[in-house]
Formats: sequence, C-alpha cells, structure tokens
Amino acid sequence: MTHATFGRRKELAVAAFLLAMTLSNVVTGIRLVPLLRAGYQDFTIFYAAANMVRSGHTADLYDLPAQYRAQQQFAPKVGTRQGALPYNHPPFEALFFVPFTFLPYVPAYLLWTFVNLSMLAASLIILGRQFPEVGTLSPIFLVLVAAGFAPVASAVIQGQDSILLLFLCILALAALNKQREIAAGAFLAFALFKFHLVLPLVLILAVRRWRLLLGFAPVAAALAALSVAMVGWSGAIDYFHFIFGLEKSGAGGAIVGGDMPNLRGVLSRMPGVHPGSAIFVSLTVACSIALVLIVMWRVRTKHTALRFAFTLATVVAILVSYHTLTYDLSLLLPVVLLLLTAPTDQNGSQTRADTILFVLVYLLPFCEPFWPRLNQFWFLPVVYWIFSELGRRQPAGVSA
Repeated sequence: MTHATFGRRKELAVAAFLLAMTLSNVVTGIRLVPLLRAGYQDFTIFYAAANMVRSGHTADLYDLPAQYRAQQQFAPKVGTRQGALPYNHPPFEALFFVPFTFLPYVPAYLLWTFVNLSMLAASLIILGRQFPEVGTLSPIFLVLVAAGFAPVASAVIQGQDSILLLFLCILALAALNKQREIAAGAFLAFALFKFHLVLPLVLILAVRRWRLLLGFAPVAAALAALSVAMVGWSGAIDYFHFIFGLEKSGAGGAIVGGDMPNLRGVLSRMPGVHPGSAIFVSLTVACSIALVLIVMWRVRTKHTALRFAFTLATVVAILVSYHTLTYDLSLLLPVVLLLLTAPTDQNGSQTRADTILFVLVYLLPFCEPFWPRLNQFWFLPVVYWIFSELGRRQPAGVSA
C-alpha cells in the first residue's frame, strides 16, 4: 500500500469515526432534553448563584440550604436531588451569570449553550491560525473533531464553564505565540474560576515566560479583591472551608474522587489507600508538587517549543488538579487537533501510530460512565505522544 493510499484511507476512516462519535453525542443530548428542561444539568449552580447575588443574598452564597432553596425556585422537579447541587466556584464568577437571570431558566440555559458554541467555534478558528497544520483542516472536519470529543460534548450539555476556560487558555496561547506574555497572563487570570487548573498551568508556562506573571498577578489580585468585596473576609475564608468540606464529604455523591481522571483518582485505586485520609491527601499533594517541578525543569530550556510547553503544561494541570471531571478534559482539544494533523513519514508507520493514539484519546473519556477506571489513564497515550513527537521536533506546517 502506498503512502498516499494510506493517507486517503486514514482521512476516510477518521472522518467516519468522528461522525459516529458526533452522532452518539447528539443522540445523548436529545435523549437528555426532558432532564435538561427540568434542571438536572450543572448550569443550575451558576444560575442559582447568580440569582442569589442579584437578589442580595451574596452572603449566603456558600450556604448549602440557601443554595438548595434558590435551586428549588426554578428546578423543583429534580427527583434525584435531595439537597443543593453545590456551587463551589469563586464568588466573582457568579457575577458573570447575573445577566442570564433576567431570562427564565430554560431560555437562559439555551443562551448559555449558544455562548458556549460560539466560544468553541472561535477557539477552533484561533487554533487554525496558530497551527498551520490545523488550519488546513476543512471547517466540517474541525466541527466533527470538537463535536465528537466526549468532554466537549459533556461540557456543552451540562452547561459547564469548561468551554470558557478552554477559550481563555487558547487566547493565552495565541498571545504567547505573538510574544505578548502580559496579555497571556491576563487571559489566564480571568480563568481563575477554575484556579485548581489554572495555577499549575501558569507556574509551568512562567518558567520560560516570566513576563506572563506581570499580566496574571494584577488581574488575579483584582478578582480576589472583588470576591472579598462580595462575601467579606470571613466569607472568603468560609469559601475555602466550604470547598474542602465538599471534597472530604463527597457532597452527597456529587463528588467521587476515586473516579476522577487525575492523580487523585489514580492514587485512590492503590491497595491499602483510603481516599480522604490525611495520608492520602498528603501523598496526592506530594506527587502533584513533584510532577509540576519535574515538568518545570523539563520546559526551562530556551529551545523548548511553545506547543510542546503548552500541551504538556495543560496535561499536567489536569493531572495535578485535585478536582477534575470529564468535561475538564475539554482542555485537551488543542492536543487532539495536533495529534490528528501530526506530520507523517514516507511509509505511513507514524501515521498509523498517531491515528491509534487519536482514537484512544477519544474513546477513553467516552467510556467514563461505564469504566471510570479506564478513563483515568487517558494521560498515558497523550504524554507518550507529546514527548515522542512534539518533544523531539520543531513545529512543522505540514498537514497530515
């Protein structure tokens, strides 16, 4: 079989695979429509928190009974919810969703879905401009890549803020690519509504691009001051007690650390380990710090390409985050696009390997509802590819 023939067959096979994944996600979304109209999705927490802020109950933002009362006002028919679906995000993020509260719940959810899809489209356009090989993909192929990726579909259906996080990170990547480190730092600071993901990402990227901190620090300080102004100093302290308590208690089954696709989930499966114990938490934190330091050492050299540093930092940020769910893997969208468009060799062997890894990255998150333990090892093929491909060659504008 010639290299060209294999290339055409690969395109057809990948297109068919992505179409099947997309249709599966679309069918899942359609089947969930009755539940989404009732308020089962995660958008509930943002809408309720914004309603509390708008109605002058900001001081009760992290009071679970108060959250539950706010959610019952627009989602009273959620039969499986005997308590609040916890809003565990920083106070300042609730302000972003206040405009949505001027609409009833379902129209607000639809508007937020439209915003998410718009940010996703903008992210794909920006990535196409930053990576020449990604830019050679047709718009239809790009749509299939995003729509077929289970974490992205989950984030959109749930009404989560992971697409906003992805969009801000891609804006930061574009700014770094233009040597605008201060702007990149500001974009990442605005993403601090998921600080457990953003802080390790910033630490790793700042090793070689320290000016990033000049944009990150003042915006982060402003958002922290805004949060304190909203809930007060005691409320800010209570917020951290609140999120630590939720992680320890499991929030009534809403937070299952052992199923998370990160180091916390992997370590919780070790024999003799009791998740939630002080020893387990210390072990997880120690392993996370060690991993971040190792990667910081790896990307410190001036010869490290931006795409290698950014993709590796993204993977490590997800791994060391103490709270990671499947929709947070949406941050891997740039990785899967680079994987799909990886340059090929003459005999097509590298193409076959990249295609297999691409399929694995798609299938592992898709298996999360059925085999959560398998999903926890998504990072193995991703890290292997980043080091074997992006780590050993300079960027090339060659399409697969």
